[in-house]
Amino acid sequence: IVNSMEEAFRDADVVYPKSWAPFAVMQKRTELLKKGDKEGLKELERECLNNNAKFKNWECNENLMRLTKNGNALYMHCLPADISSVSCKEGEVSKGVFEKYRIHTYDEASYKPFVIAAMILLSRFKDPHKVLNSLFTKKTKRVR
Repeated sequence: IVNSMEEAFRDADVVYPKSWAPFAVMQKRTELLKKGDKEGLKELERECLNNNAKFKNWECNENLMRLTKNGNALYMHCLPADISSVSCKEGEVSKGVFEKYRIHTYDEASYKPFVIAAMILLSRFKDPHKVLNSLFTKKTKRVR
């Protein structure tokens, strides 16, 4: 783990620069949503935007990609991405980098529902293999 984008990109085979919010922000957002506190949500959004302003130079761009292994690392993102000059003024990825890897990121993002379903299955059942095997051997319809 490093705190420098340049260091993180240096000689990388794959880069996955994803903007995120701290877990505490997600917890606070969940509580505000449960309460229906629209003003609180607006204030939290302002706080987050102010914090994000400190990291505007953390954009995945062509210069950073040149630092990767042979200047040819794979850019990955689960989408949606904040694309500079496309979906926002200053985003997490430049238009050029996103366009170059667009098909790869779309392919990756297409697996997102399956990854989420797998995570739910793994968190809900002690033996997910047994659950899946049982469903398979019963040969019941998925929709009743």
